[in-house]
Amino acid sequence: MTIFFNNTPISVEQDATIEKILQAKGLRKPEGIAVALNSKVVPKEEWSKTTLQPNDMLLIIGAYYGG
Repeated sequence: MTIFFNNTPISVEQDATIEKILQAKGLRKPEGIAVALNSKVVPKEEWSKTTLQPNDMLLIIGAYYGG
C-alpha cells in the first residue's frame, strides 16, 4: 500500500506501524522527533501500536540545535 512520508509517496506493508516505518527510515532513536499522522500528533507510546492505512500522511518533525 502507499502512504505519504513527509509528503513523499512510499510503499509499505499492509501491517506497517509508525515504529516500523521510522526504523526502516533509520530513525531508531525517538529522542528529538515528533510524529504527526494525518495532522494529529501521535504519542511515542502509541508508535508501535498505530497501524497505517492507505494514503495516510506521516509527518516527522525533528528538533535541531543551532541558530
